[in-house]
Amino acid sequence: MRRFSKISKIVLILLAIILMISCEKKVSRVPQTGEAGGEVVVGIVGEPENLSPIYPSFIAHNEIVEMLFLPLHKNDVNGKIVPMLATSWEYSEDLKKITYYLRKDVVWQDGEPVTAYDVEFTFNLIKDPKNNSPLFSKLQNIDSVKAVSDYKIVFYCNKVYPMALFDSNIKPLPKHLLEKEKDQLQYSDFNSKPVGNGPYKLEKWESGKYISLVKNENYSLDDKPFLDKIVYRIYTDQQSIINDLKEGKLDLVYDLTPDNAEEIAKIKNVTGIQKKGNIYTYIGFNLTRKPFDLKDFRMGISQLINRDLLIKNTIKNGIPSNGPITPSFWAYSEEIKPISYSKDGIKLLEKVLKKDNIKGYLYNNKPFILNIITDKNDAMLVKVAREVSNQLKNAGINVNLKELPSDSLILKLFSKDYDLYILSWQINEDFNPLPFWSSVKETGRFNFVEYRNPKVDSIVNLAMTTMDEEEARNYWKEFQQIVVDDQPYAFLFVPNRVIVANNVLKSFDNVYSSNIEPISNLDIFYVEKPNQKKIDFALLFPAPKVEEKIQESETKVNETNKNLKKEVKEEVKPKEETQVKTPTASQLLSQQVQQQAQQQSQPVVDTVKKEEEKKPQVIIQPTPKQIIQPAYPEAAKKIGAEGTVFVEVTIGKDGKVVAARVIKSLNPACDNAAVEAAYKAVFNPGTIDGVPAEMKTTIPYRFKP
Repeated sequence: MRRFSKISKIVLILLAIILMISCEKKVSRVPQTGEAGGEVVVGIVGEPENLSPIYPSFIAHNEIVEMLFLPLHKNDVNGKIVPMLATSWEYSEDLKKITYYLRKDVVWQDGEPVTAYDVEFTFNLIKDPKNNSPLFSKLQNIDSVKAVSDYKIVFYCNKVYPMALFDSNIKPLPKHLLEKEKDQLQYSDFNSKPVGNGPYKLEKWESGKYISLVKNENYSLDDKPFLDKIVYRIYTDQQSIINDLKEGKLDLVYDLTPDNAEEIAKIKNVTGIQKKGNIYTYIGFNLTRKPFDLKDFRMGISQLINRDLLIKNTIKNGIPSNGPITPSFWAYSEEIKPISYSKDGIKLLEKVLKKDNIKGYLYNNKPFILNIITDKNDAMLVKVAREVSNQLKNAGINVNLKELPSDSLILKLFSKDYDLYILSWQINEDFNPLPFWSSVKETGRFNFVEYRNPKVDSIVNLAMTTMDEEEARNYWKEFQQIVVDDQPYAFLFVPNRVIVANNVLKSFDNVYSSNIEPISNLDIFYVEKPNQKKIDFALLFPAPKVEEKIQESETKVNETNKNLKKEVKEEVKPKEETQVKTPTASQLLSQQVQQQAQQQSQPVVDTVKKEEEKKPQVIIQPTPKQIIQPAYPEAAKKIGAEGTVFVEVTIGKDGKVVAARVIKSLNPACDNAAVEAAYKAVFNPGTIDGVPAEMKTTIPYRFKP
């Protein structure tokens, strides 16, 4: 999630890349005054499902992976893209190919060189449906990848779109270790015992307790990490984190809910940083059940929830949610207003249920009961669900709230065995809403509510691929408005994000106010020599008190006696002496979704095939017959201007250009010359099922003295 937030910035970046500026000027990601040494403890709520870069969670990022594997490039604190595994990159003139040139001195932890063939191998792993990688949809606009040599690789895109540079920025896996497991990768031991090429390597993963990383002695980049060790302490609740912060056991804590802000402010030697929220909490309606398939009924429920009161009684600090985009995303629209609290919501429910008695709803001759489920392992969701239930009860609705174990909740979501559920989604800067909202089952893995709207599919694709910032902003706004109008979710609130850092943790002056995420960039942090420490595991994980040990022993004795009395026909396996984990639904969802996708992959494919058979559509893009090169303008000559102007043209059914506009500018003189030349271009028209159709494409015009 370390991306530029505005398409205009991306366009400027692309211009530089197209001109093959190969990052020859050294840009450092790390402070030049840092001091090596020291160990830090990071508090995290929940345990990662794995440590593989191709199995990220859609709900919450696994930032530990960022320390283990190198991407091709990364953002620094000033928002500039700096090379990592790649030394440079360039676009083809039609913007549909990106060629990366890799460093020749990067090795895996085992000493084997990292090559372009590792990148190609990893791309193919992600694109292979058998591996069920959540990154599959991220690469939908990249058809293939070809390693030209050990250190040169080409990405082939199927269209021109602004996120191509970032979609291609994958973290490669070692081909020499995983080639034999490429068809069973999601079950590989590698996912929990990774061999990476990043600044740190895995030292130990003690399930339910901690994950420790140490410096990778084979790390090849010049910007070496400062910290000797990073320990990620695993918690199941936020209050335990707050308690350990007070005792000075933690150096960095991430994404605490804002209801802890007052308590955090009283803790000495730490700094609390609040950022715009990137998570929205919502009520999901089961659109496969009546009456939740009716928009009026969903809207009535939504209107009966007082969001301001909900925030006050749960998270304390946040804003009402106004749709499927959060304020952290660049195209968030404040013009779209959240659903207002109104007692008139009851009238919509009465209209649907055809009863006037508020407290005596009948549906199919039975008392109507609104069943709500949520995750009992997530304390915040439990508070929200109870407050929502109380508000609906006060409006006169019979409510049955069930707080379920995470795995039970997820099974009910997949089997559609629910009326309403309460959950949260996280929105990242590289936001791709298709997994949540796509009408195609294979793509919409998280579309638990079964919302199907082809218009949404179309608008999202346009928003993600247009090269014009204002167009994209309008598409995102339209997407946001359509979903709010349809109310497949009752959008509740967006909490502010809270990061807490020990004051001894240093980096750039603007590191906390920048767009980078500190927990994903711990290799640029340091601790000054006088404050450096070794982690005291005895302090971090204190031994149980004598009373607790006695109670534990008595419990074990009682359990043993019970087992002896039972007649067990099959062999009983000994219990592992590990801490019992209670993961939340958010932590389990990615894994469950992958399993569900695997079980349903064939039926889904068959369904898609049947739909394709019903509506075959062959689209052929226009191809140029005649491109007139513009003359180099005299005004441009005088200032020595050099570069490329990109003109988007609309090609009519006769192959002639009917409209042209500059989407990437150089200077006014060159822009005008490029547009004038564009109108003289002639194409073989594009076709849909053999019939000529109006289509758009882009023409690059190179200007050089």
